[in-house]
Amino acid sequence: MAHVTLTEVLRDAQQRKYGIPNLWGGSVEKVIGHVRAAEAKRSPLIMCYNHALCPLLPVEIGVPLIVNAARHAEVPVATILDHGSDFQMILKCIHHGISSVMFDGSALDYEENVRQTAEVARIAHPLRVSVEGELGAVGGSAIETGGYSEAKSVMTDPGQASDFVRRTGVDALAISFGNVHGRYEGTPSLDLDRVRRIAASVDVPLVMHGASGLADRDYAGIIESGISKINYYTAMAVKAAENTRQKTAQACKDLVCHNLMAWNIEFYIEETNKLLDLLGCSGKAPAAASDLNNREFDKILVEEVSKAVREAMSKDRFEGI
Repeated sequence: MAHVTLTEVLRDAQQRKYGIPNLWGGSVEKVIGHVRAAEAKRSPLIMCYNHALCPLLPVEIGVPLIVNAARHAEVPVATILDHGSDFQMILKCIHHGISSVMFDGSALDYEENVRQTAEVARIAHPLRVSVEGELGAVGGSAIETGGYSEAKSVMTDPGQASDFVRRTGVDALAISFGNVHGRYEGTPSLDLDRVRRIAASVDVPLVMHGASGLADRDYAGIIESGISKINYYTAMAVKAAENTRQKTAQACKDLVCHNLMAWNIEFYIEETNKLLDLLGCSGKAPAAASDLNNREFDKILVEEVSKAVREAMSKDRFEGI
Protein backbone atom coordinates (compact mmCIF):
# COMPACT_ATOMS: atom_id res chain seq x y z
CA MET A 1 0.00 0.00 0.00
CA ALA A 2 1.39 3.41 0.93
CA HIS A 3 3.42 3.01 4.12
CA VAL A 4 6.59 5.02 3.56
CA THR A 5 9.59 6.30 5.48
CA LEU A 6 10.14 9.83 6.67
CA THR A 7 12.87 10.25 4.07
CA GLU A 8 10.54 9.28 1.24
CA VAL A 9 7.66 11.48 2.24
CA LEU A 10 9.74 14.58 3.07
CA ARG A 11 11.98 14.65 -0.01
CA ASP A 12 9.36 16.24 -2.26
CA ALA A 13 8.18 18.60 0.50
CA GLN A 14 11.70 19.91 0.95
CA GLN A 15 12.22 20.43 -2.77
CA ARG A 16 8.84 22.04 -3.52
CA LYS A 17 8.44 24.02 -0.29
CA TYR A 18 5.33 22.67 1.38
CA GLY A 19 4.79 21.33 4.87
CA ILE A 20 3.60 17.89 5.96
CA PRO A 21 1.89 17.59 9.35
CA ASN A 22 3.03 15.06 11.90
CA LEU A 23 -0.13 14.12 13.83
CA TRP A 24 -0.43 11.92 16.90
CA GLY A 25 -2.23 8.67 16.04
CA GLY A 26 -3.30 8.06 19.61
CA SER A 27 -6.83 6.74 19.03
CA VAL A 28 -8.85 4.96 16.39
CA GLU A 29 -10.89 8.12 15.80
CA LYS A 30 -7.80 10.25 15.25
CA VAL A 31 -6.19 7.75 12.90
CA ILE A 32 -9.31 7.28 10.79
CA GLY A 33 -9.98 11.02 10.66
CA HIS A 34 -6.42 11.97 9.73
CA VAL A 35 -6.09 9.32 7.01
CA ARG A 36 -9.50 9.97 5.49
CA ALA A 37 -8.73 13.66 5.28
CA ALA A 38 -5.35 12.97 3.65
CA GLU A 39 -7.00 10.67 1.12
CA ALA A 40 -9.71 13.21 0.33
CA LYS A 41 -7.11 15.97 -0.09
CA ARG A 42 -4.62 13.70 -1.93
CA SER A 43 -2.02 14.70 0.61
CA PRO A 44 0.96 12.91 2.13
CA LEU A 45 0.79 12.48 5.90
CA ILE A 46 2.95 11.61 8.90
CA MET A 47 1.48 9.93 11.99
CA CYS A 48 3.40 9.38 15.20
CA TYR A 49 3.39 7.25 18.32
CA ASN A 50 4.23 9.25 21.46
CA HIS A 51 4.36 7.20 24.65
CA ALA A 52 4.50 10.25 26.95
CA LEU A 53 1.18 11.63 25.71
CA CYS A 54 -0.69 8.53 26.91
CA PRO A 55 1.40 5.96 28.79
CA LEU A 56 -1.68 3.68 28.96
CA LEU A 57 -1.38 3.16 25.19
CA PRO A 58 1.41 0.57 24.89
CA VAL A 59 3.80 0.25 21.97
CA GLU A 60 2.36 -3.16 21.13
CA ILE A 61 -1.02 -1.58 20.35
CA GLY A 62 -0.22 2.02 19.45
CA VAL A 63 2.43 1.35 16.80
CA PRO A 64 0.54 -1.40 14.92
CA LEU A 65 -2.50 0.90 14.87
CA ILE A 66 -0.77 3.61 12.85
CA VAL A 67 1.33 1.17 10.81
CA ASN A 68 -1.73 -0.80 9.68
CA ALA A 69 -3.59 2.40 8.81
CA ALA A 70 -0.60 3.60 6.76
CA ARG A 71 -0.36 0.32 4.87
CA HIS A 72 -4.01 0.57 3.84
CA ALA A 73 -4.02 4.28 3.01
CA GLU A 74 -4.42 5.46 -0.58
CA VAL A 75 -1.78 8.17 -0.09
CA PRO A 76 1.79 8.05 1.25
CA VAL A 77 1.79 7.88 5.05
CA ALA A 78 4.97 7.77 7.12
CA THR A 79 4.94 6.55 10.72
CA ILE A 80 7.36 7.71 13.40
CA LEU A 81 8.21 7.30 17.07
CA ASP A 82 8.03 10.84 18.46
CA HIS A 83 10.53 11.97 21.12
CA GLY A 84 12.19 8.61 21.56
CA SER A 85 14.98 8.79 24.13
CA ASP A 86 14.90 5.22 25.40
CA PHE A 87 16.78 2.79 23.18
CA GLN A 88 14.59 -0.16 24.14
CA MET A 89 11.51 1.83 23.13
CA ILE A 90 13.10 2.60 19.77
CA LEU A 91 13.83 -1.08 19.17
CA LYS A 92 10.29 -2.07 20.15
CA CYS A 93 8.82 0.40 17.68
CA ILE A 94 11.05 -0.89 14.90
CA HIS A 95 10.06 -4.44 15.81
CA HIS A 96 6.38 -3.51 15.41
CA GLY A 97 6.88 -2.06 11.95
CA ILE A 98 7.31 1.69 12.39
CA SER A 99 9.00 3.28 9.37
CA SER A 100 10.87 6.06 11.17
CA VAL A 101 12.10 6.98 14.64
CA MET A 102 13.01 10.25 16.34
CA PHE A 103 15.86 10.10 18.80
CA ASP A 104 15.57 13.08 21.14
CA GLY A 105 19.01 13.78 22.55
CA SER A 106 18.26 17.43 23.26
CA ALA A 107 18.85 16.99 27.00
CA LEU A 108 22.37 15.67 26.38
CA ASP A 109 25.54 17.64 25.82
CA TYR A 110 26.52 18.05 22.18
CA GLU A 111 29.05 15.21 21.86
CA GLU A 112 26.82 12.73 23.69
CA ASN A 113 23.87 13.74 21.53
CA VAL A 114 25.99 13.09 18.44
CA ARG A 115 27.19 9.72 19.74
CA GLN A 116 23.80 8.36 20.72
CA THR A 117 21.98 9.70 17.66
CA ALA A 118 24.62 8.18 15.37
CA GLU A 119 24.24 4.82 17.11
CA VAL A 120 20.47 4.87 16.58
CA ALA A 121 21.00 5.69 12.89
CA ARG A 122 23.55 2.88 12.57
CA ILE A 123 20.96 0.36 13.75
CA ALA A 124 17.92 1.85 12.00
CA HIS A 125 19.28 2.48 8.50
CA PRO A 126 20.05 -1.16 7.57
CA LEU A 127 16.40 -1.88 8.43
CA ARG A 128 15.24 0.90 6.06
CA VAL A 129 14.04 2.97 9.03
CA SER A 130 14.53 6.75 8.82
CA VAL A 131 15.93 8.71 11.76
CA GLU A 132 15.08 12.21 12.98
CA GLY A 133 17.47 13.88 15.40
CA GLU A 134 17.18 17.05 17.45
CA LEU A 135 19.80 19.77 17.80
CA GLY A 136 19.15 22.48 20.35
CA ALA A 137 16.16 22.05 22.65
CA VAL A 138 12.49 22.91 22.15
CA GLY A 139 11.15 24.01 25.52
CA GLY A 140 7.68 24.15 26.96
CA SER A 141 5.63 21.14 27.97
CA ALA A 142 7.60 18.00 27.18
CA ILE A 143 4.42 16.02 26.54
CA GLU A 144 2.48 18.79 24.78
CA THR A 145 -0.54 18.70 27.08
CA GLY A 146 -0.67 22.41 27.87
CA GLY A 147 1.13 24.34 30.58
CA TYR A 148 4.90 24.27 30.87
CA SER A 149 7.53 22.05 32.41
CA GLU A 150 10.90 23.27 33.59
CA ALA A 151 12.38 22.46 30.17
CA LYS A 152 13.95 25.55 28.63
CA SER A 153 14.50 26.28 24.97
CA VAL A 154 18.04 26.25 23.63
CA MET A 155 18.26 27.76 20.16
CA THR A 156 19.90 25.58 17.53
CA ASP A 157 23.39 26.77 16.60
CA PRO A 158 23.55 27.07 12.79
CA GLY A 159 27.28 26.53 13.00
CA GLN A 160 26.79 23.07 14.54
CA ALA A 161 24.02 21.86 12.25
CA SER A 162 26.20 20.68 9.37
CA ASP A 163 28.59 18.86 11.70
CA PHE A 164 25.69 17.21 13.55
CA VAL A 165 24.03 15.95 10.37
CA ARG A 166 27.33 14.72 8.90
CA ARG A 167 28.42 12.84 12.01
CA THR A 168 25.03 11.33 12.92
CA GLY A 169 23.66 10.51 9.49
CA VAL A 170 20.15 11.65 10.42
CA ASP A 171 17.50 11.88 7.70
CA ALA A 172 15.69 14.88 9.24
CA LEU A 173 16.66 17.48 11.83
CA ALA A 174 14.39 19.00 14.48
CA ILE A 175 15.53 22.51 15.39
CA SER A 176 14.79 25.20 17.97
CA PHE A 177 14.17 28.74 16.76
CA GLY A 178 11.61 30.15 19.20
CA ASN A 179 9.10 27.31 18.90
CA VAL A 180 7.77 25.66 22.09
CA HIS A 181 5.76 22.57 22.93
CA GLY A 182 2.28 23.04 24.33
CA ARG A 183 0.57 26.41 24.54
CA TYR A 184 2.31 29.60 23.45
CA GLU A 185 2.27 32.44 25.97
CA GLY A 186 1.88 35.81 24.32
CA THR A 187 3.01 36.41 20.75
CA PRO A 188 5.48 33.78 19.48
CA SER A 189 8.88 35.11 18.44
CA LEU A 190 10.20 32.83 15.71
CA ASP A 191 13.72 33.35 14.36
CA LEU A 192 13.15 32.44 10.71
CA ASP A 193 16.52 33.82 9.69
CA ARG A 194 18.05 31.13 11.90
CA VAL A 195 15.97 28.53 10.06
CA ARG A 196 17.21 29.83 6.70
CA ARG A 197 20.84 29.66 7.80
CA ILE A 198 20.42 26.10 9.05
CA ALA A 199 18.56 25.05 5.89
CA ALA A 200 21.40 26.45 3.77
CA SER A 201 23.98 24.45 5.72
CA VAL A 202 22.38 20.97 5.64
CA ASP A 203 20.82 18.81 2.94
CA VAL A 204 18.19 17.09 5.12
CA PRO A 205 14.61 18.29 5.75
CA LEU A 206 14.05 20.43 8.85
CA VAL A 207 11.41 19.76 11.49
CA MET A 208 9.39 22.12 13.69
CA HIS A 209 8.08 20.77 17.00
CA GLY A 210 5.50 22.90 18.78
CA ALA A 211 3.89 24.12 15.58
CA SER A 212 0.25 24.43 16.64
CA GLY A 213 -1.43 27.49 18.06
CA LEU A 214 0.13 29.98 15.66
CA ALA A 215 -1.74 32.43 13.43
CA ASP A 216 -2.66 30.92 10.06
CA ARG A 217 -0.58 33.56 8.30
CA ASP A 218 2.59 32.39 10.08
CA TYR A 219 2.85 28.98 8.42
CA ALA A 220 3.71 30.15 4.91
CA GLY A 221 6.78 31.97 6.20
CA ILE A 222 7.83 29.04 8.38
CA ILE A 223 7.67 26.65 5.43
CA GLU A 224 9.35 29.07 3.05
CA SER A 225 12.24 29.48 5.49
CA GLY A 226 13.00 25.76 5.25
CA ILE A 227 10.70 23.72 7.53
CA SER A 228 9.22 20.60 5.90
CA LYS A 229 7.78 18.58 8.80
CA ILE A 230 5.25 20.30 11.06
CA ASN A 231 4.55 18.62 14.41
CA TYR A 232 1.01 19.71 15.26
CA TYR A 233 -0.91 18.63 18.35
CA THR A 234 -1.96 20.96 21.17
CA ALA A 235 -4.27 23.34 19.31
CA MET A 236 -6.22 20.50 17.70
CA ALA A 237 -6.35 18.56 20.98
CA VAL A 238 -7.81 21.50 22.89
CA LYS A 239 -10.37 22.11 20.16
CA ALA A 240 -11.30 18.40 20.10
CA ALA A 241 -12.03 18.45 23.84
CA GLU A 242 -14.21 21.54 23.46
CA ASN A 243 -16.05 19.93 20.55
CA THR A 244 -16.80 16.89 22.72
CA ARG A 245 -18.08 19.08 25.58
CA GLN A 246 -20.42 20.92 23.24
CA LYS A 247 -21.69 17.77 21.57
CA THR A 248 -22.40 15.98 24.85
CA ALA A 249 -24.13 19.05 26.31
CA GLN A 250 -26.50 19.09 23.34
CA ALA A 251 -27.04 15.32 23.22
CA CYS A 252 -30.09 13.40 24.34
CA LYS A 253 -30.08 11.15 27.40
CA ASP A 254 -29.51 8.08 25.21
CA LEU A 255 -25.94 9.13 24.38
CA VAL A 256 -23.56 6.14 24.09
CA CYS A 257 -19.87 5.71 23.37
CA HIS A 258 -20.18 5.06 19.65
CA ASN A 259 -21.86 8.46 19.23
CA LEU A 260 -18.71 10.06 20.64
CA MET A 261 -16.53 8.02 18.28
CA ALA A 262 -18.52 9.14 15.23
CA TRP A 263 -18.39 12.80 16.33
CA ASN A 264 -14.64 12.60 16.89
CA ILE A 265 -13.97 11.02 13.49
CA GLU A 266 -15.98 13.77 11.80
CA PHE A 267 -14.13 16.40 13.83
CA TYR A 268 -10.67 15.07 12.91
CA ILE A 269 -11.58 14.81 9.23
CA GLU A 270 -12.72 18.44 9.18
CA GLU A 271 -9.79 19.83 11.17
CA THR A 272 -7.18 17.81 9.29
CA ASN A 273 -8.65 18.97 5.98
CA LYS A 274 -8.11 22.58 7.06
CA LEU A 275 -4.56 21.88 8.23
CA LEU A 276 -3.53 20.15 5.01
CA ASP A 277 -4.72 23.14 3.00
CA LEU A 278 -2.96 25.54 5.38
CA LEU A 279 0.39 23.77 5.03
CA GLY A 280 0.16 23.54 1.25
CA CYS A 281 0.33 19.74 1.02
CA SER A 282 -3.15 19.15 -0.40
CA GLY A 283 -2.86 17.65 -3.87
CA LYS A 284 0.79 16.73 -3.37
CA ALA A 285 0.36 12.98 -2.86
CA PRO A 286 0.94 11.95 -6.51
CA ALA A 287 4.25 13.84 -6.62
CA ALA A 288 5.26 12.60 -3.21
CA ALA A 289 4.47 9.02 -4.25
CA SER A 290 6.04 9.14 -7.70
CA ASP A 291 9.30 7.46 -6.74
CA LEU A 292 7.96 4.97 -4.20
CA ASN A 293 7.41 1.99 -6.48
CA ASN A 294 10.98 0.86 -5.98
CA ARG A 295 11.11 1.35 -2.22
CA GLU A 296 12.30 -1.64 -0.24
CA PHE A 297 10.91 -0.98 3.23
CA ASP A 298 7.71 -3.01 2.81
CA LYS A 299 9.66 -5.85 1.16
CA ILE A 300 11.53 -6.62 4.38
CA LEU A 301 9.92 -9.54 6.15
CA VAL A 302 8.84 -9.03 9.74
CA GLU A 303 11.01 -12.00 10.69
CA GLU A 304 14.12 -10.32 9.30
CA VAL A 305 13.47 -7.09 11.16
CA SER A 306 12.76 -8.97 14.36
CA LYS A 307 15.99 -10.93 14.03
CA ALA A 308 18.03 -7.78 13.53
CA VAL A 309 16.40 -6.09 16.51
CA ARG A 310 17.04 -9.11 18.74
CA GLU A 311 20.68 -9.14 17.71
CA ALA A 312 21.00 -5.42 18.47
CA MET A 313 19.41 -5.83 21.89
CA SER A 314 21.78 -8.69 22.76
CA LYS A 315 24.93 -6.61 22.30
CA ASP A 316 26.34 -5.12 25.47
CA ARG A 317 27.46 -1.91 23.79
CA PHE A 318 23.87 -0.78 23.43
CA GLU A 319 23.18 -0.93 27.15
CA GLY A 320 22.52 2.44 28.67
CA ILE A 321 22.48 4.35 25.40
